[in-house]
Amino acid sequence: MTVIVDWAGASGQSYRYWALADTTRAGIQAVAGNYVFAKEVTPNQFQPLYFGQADDLQARIPTHERMRDAIKLGATHVMAHSTQGGLEARCDEERDLIARWNPPMNVQHRVAS
Repeated sequence: MTVIVDWAGASGQSYRYWALADTTRAGIQAVAGNYVFAKEVTPNQFQPLYFGQADDLQARIPTHERMRDAIKLGATHVMAHSTQGGLEARCDEERDLIARWNPPMNVQHRVAS
């Protein structure tokens, strides 16, 4: 079963992410997009730990420097999707999601608590 999550941003915009079954280079498309390290807290309910964006998901995710930290915090899923519109669109989405969820591993774009 494919896990799909619609993450809502602070703007009200919804972004659809798919869980990656294989987080090696072989399992990820070489496309620009956004991704999230997430923890399943109850069945089909997820808490984001880190949102990011990349020019190439295949190059970024398998060697991500924060992957171990995410696993230590309980990450159970890596989710991603391709994002149209270039760097600006990816960064806008990343900021929107961080503003809404304030994930513990994101230090950039955080909202003061």
